Amino acid sequence: MQHVAEQTKVKLAGPTRPLGSPDIPQFHLPAPKPGGKAVYTPYLYGSATIQFADKRRGVDEERKVAFLLPLDPTAKTIDWDQAKPTAVSQEHLLPAPSAAAEYLPLPGGAMQTKVFTRWAKQFDRWLARTQRVFLQSKAETPENSDPAEIRPKRGGVSVNLVAIAWELTKTD
Repeated sequence: MQHVAEQTKVKLAGPTRPLGSPDIPQFHLPAPKPGGKAVYTPYLYGSATIQFADKRRGVDEERKVAFLLPLDPTAKTIDWDQAKPTAVSQEHLLPAPSAAAEYLPLPGGAMQTKVFTRWAKQFDRWLARTQRVFLQSKAETPENSDPAEIRPKRGGVSVNLVAIAWELTKTD
């Protein structure tokens, strides 16, 4: 991700992962061992299963999604609109680091269960608000029609995991 250069100006948290509440899950993203100096950068990881359904249009689709949101150590709030999709599924998150490296600090809220729980709820609402399935009618041509938009069905967002995810990134 691109914000590493900006964050390396921030004082490192140290050679061990910053500890917060044991109720807040922390994982490492899979990464090859970098050649050169590297640092662990914090992200908020969210994964969910979303059910889209529209009987009239014959849609009944389930999608598994995952997103990464950069965590700035000075941030007081988060904005899921800044999250980027990731191909890393929940099953591929690692419980331990893949290489020895220093860690960038976490924002204070990332270490408080109450705040972290609020971030997880915001993820659920953000998915319900932003995720769509777009259908093109067979009778219409792409030049003269807008695709039909299907939102997640009511209660169709099921958050699987919201966690701190550490990415090993080169600093030089």
